[in-house]
Amino acid sequence: MPAHEPSANAAPRVLLADDEPNMLNSLHDLLKGRGYALTKASCGREAIEQLSRAPFDLAILDLHMPNADGHAVMDFMNTQRARAHVIVASGAVEIDAAIGSFKRGACDFLRKPYSREVLYQTVDAALHKRRLHAEGERAAVGLESSEKAHRYLVNSSPDIIYTLDHKGRFTFVNNRAQQLLGYCREEVLGRHFFELVHEDDVERAGQVLADARGDRRTCGGVELRLRSRHGEARTFSHELFTSASSQLDGSLSFDWNLNNPLGTYGVARDITEQKRASEKISHQAYHDPLTNLPNRSLFNDRLELALRQAHRNASSLAVLFLDLDRFKRVNDTLGHVVGDQLLQQVALRLKACLRSCDTLSRFGGDEFTVLLSELHDREDAARISHKLVECLSPPFRLAGFPLQISASVGIAVYPTDGDSAEELIGNADVAMYHVKVNGKNNHSFYSPAMEKTRLP
Repeated sequence: MPAHEPSANAAPRVLLADDEPNMLNSLHDLLKGRGYALTKASCGREAIEQLSRAPFDLAILDLHMPNADGHAVMDFMNTQRARAHVIVASGAVEIDAAIGSFKRGACDFLRKPYSREVLYQTVDAALHKRRLHAEGERAAVGLESSEKAHRYLVNSSPDIIYTLDHKGRFTFVNNRAQQLLGYCREEVLGRHFFELVHEDDVERAGQVLADARGDRRTCGGVELRLRSRHGEARTFSHELFTSASSQLDGSLSFDWNLNNPLGTYGVARDITEQKRASEKISHQAYHDPLTNLPNRSLFNDRLELALRQAHRNASSLAVLFLDLDRFKRVNDTLGHVVGDQLLQQVALRLKACLRSCDTLSRFGGDEFTVLLSELHDREDAARISHKLVECLSPPFRLAGFPLQISASVGIAVYPTDGDSAEELIGNADVAMYHVKVNGKNNHSFYSPAMEKTRLP
């Protein structure tokens, strides 16, 4: 079989092999139009025939096919020294399936069903490794063994690749560890894996290692935080599986006979930025952008949870509805910028009056709600409401001069004033309006007689 190296300008030649026509056509359609030269094979024997006719850059092989399965195709490729990279796609969950594939030289393993994004990322990564491999061979003709070439690829990986001995100590780590965590290889080798794991994740890390060794399975997508040299914690998605060897060391030469597992092979992908972006989006969905307080949606969620707990424990809670008095006048006379600044400062003062177990929410406009979830008696709610009103008495300094504001607070107590979130919030709102029509700058408990005094 002629040697073949990918050209920088030629379209990568990709062989797709699957005995299920729908899967094969779906895979072809997903990759069509992405700059690849695609060839389909409907069984293992046809895949071998295609590989015999022409060289390929990448082969995506189904594991279970008639005539010749994916492993048989890979055995043929190894016998004929076909240099295509291989991605195995299979619905098999046994670790032996993945290990058998990696042992035969597969560069990745796609577990069916997979998403479009995972497919694209896996194919792009495999072709990138293929190019690196070819470039490495051209640049290092003098390399004496395929092991050195493999080390070159490993050290060029965007992920941290490492091996641990049976005691959990590092026996190999690639160069990416220094780029992401600041540790050079010599500082890591011989140290226990847990020394780099964030203290809050050590227990989970121990369980993951036990699962990987005891059950002999790949543990994909396990999130663990690793501590950098400078104390920063970065989040990684770890892929771990067991290897066995008389000497699991920096050579990356493994014996995949799992009758005597001695070590662990791991790949850690940095997902810190993705996690931060996800957390930011989640925070924005449940918090008011002006005051950074929980918004109405999060307040309702916490109130529903507190109500279930109060019902189960036969305890009580209170909802406070607070509205700033004459806030519209501030916006009309000083502008919305000053009004927004006032709301921010009001939020800070209100929050300082509450306990850590309480929830303060900006309900909308100049309205705030408070959940008092650990209520001993009604007087607790009255005392806290009084503090909230009083904390606004000192003038705020905005736009270069003092500004006075006050608030009216309505109180509804579970279970006497309602047994649902909607009812408690509504009744606290009614009590707040009662305060408004009776002089403002005060607080009051709800009573059914207040319904007729509610403002339109």
